[in-house]
Parts: sequence; C-alpha cells; structure tokens
Amino acid sequence: MSLTIDYGTDVALVAGEKGAGGTKYSLKLINESTQPWIFFVFQKLPEETPKIFSLAWFASPYLLVPGTDITFEWQINYNFVWTQTGVLIPGVVFHASATKDCDPAGANTTNFSLNPGPNLSNPYKAPPAGSLVINDAADVPGEQFAVGIGMSGMGTFAVQAGPNLKHMFTPKPTYWVAAGADQKIGTVLDIATITKTAEAKFPTNVYALKATLGEDNLWKVG
Repeated sequence: MSLTIDYGTDVALVAGEKGAGGTKYSLKLINESTQPWIFFVFQKLPEETPKIFSLAWFASPYLLVPGTDITFEWQINYNFVWTQTGVLIPGVVFHASATKDCDPAGANTTNFSLNPGPNLSNPYKAPPAGSLVINDAADVPGEQFAVGIGMSGMGTFAVQAGPNLKHMFTPKPTYWVAAGADQKIGTVLDIATITKTAEAKFPTNVYALKATLGEDNLWKVG
C-alpha cells in the first residue's frame, strides 16, 4: 500500500519538474522492518542552537505496518510561521496559525506583534541578505507564542517568541528521515534523542529519493 502526501502547489508535477513554485522534490519512505512505525521527516540547520527547535515537518497520518510506504513531496518555498504554544518544549505540537511567504534573497524579514491581534507583517527586504529574520514587537509576552520558518507551507523550525526579540535563521537545511511512535506534523522534537534516523541527501540534479527501514531497524537511503 502506498500513500502520497503533497505539500507543494496544488498542481500535480513529476518529481524534478519545474512549476510555479520551483522544483518538486519527493521522498519515499518504505517500511521493511518487523513492526509498525510513524515515519516522519525533519530538517536540521547548519549550526544547531538549543533555542531553535526542529519540527516534524512531515509525518505519516497513521502507523505504517511492514510492507507499506509513504511518499512526501515538496518545493523549496520558504514561509514565516507563528502559533500560540505556551512554553515551547519537545512534545508540544506547533500548529501554524498563519504563514507568510518569504525569500532569503528578497523579502526576508517580518515583524510579529499582537496589534490588533497576533500577526506577522508582510515580509520585506532587509539585511542580512541570505537569512530569514523575525522581529518580535514589545507587546509580545514571553512563553506564550512561538515563531519560526517553514517550507512549502509547513513549519520546519520554531523558537519561543518574546518582547523585543530578534530571531535569525540560516535557510540551508539538511533533510532527515526517522521512525517513531506518536509524532504528528508540527511536533517539537528533541533531535538528540531520536535514534532511528538517517540523513536523506539529494545529489546534484536528483529530485527523488527513497529510504527503506530494514529488519535491522536501520535506514538505507538512495
């Protein structure tokens, strides 16, 4: 049994085909282990910081039993995201309340404030080029809201918002596949504790990969 979840545009594209949002990537995860798992995908930043959490970017909507697979598809379109989480800790689920499209080489900065209600401003271009920046206003309380960035409309990284804080992200992610028990899209991860994981590297001019979890509970990517 196969399931495909498309988090790119609404237009069906073949992996690697160019569309309005850019190149379509796909990642097929196959369960050849001896037990059912939630399969999920997350990203890592080039330099990890304890204040920025990786989110479960994609996750299977149910346990995948042995012999099943799931395919995730996306485009490299960046977004700013926010939500009300309370204290941002692993296990909390980040449900993006709103997204704003952004571009590290263009409109790369937004402001988060509570006036007239929680909102992100329309992104605008500001230094430093190549980074994505969120400025929290003075009216943002601590330990109530979280902001971050996403890709193809789904959150990938989140950080606790607070009064007059500035959050800067370097959008050069790496992709990682993992198997777990109860992860959902947006789950805040403690990636140091994830054991059944492997990096999914896309070689130059390759836009479709598959990753297989074997009977030894190790991933084979290629």
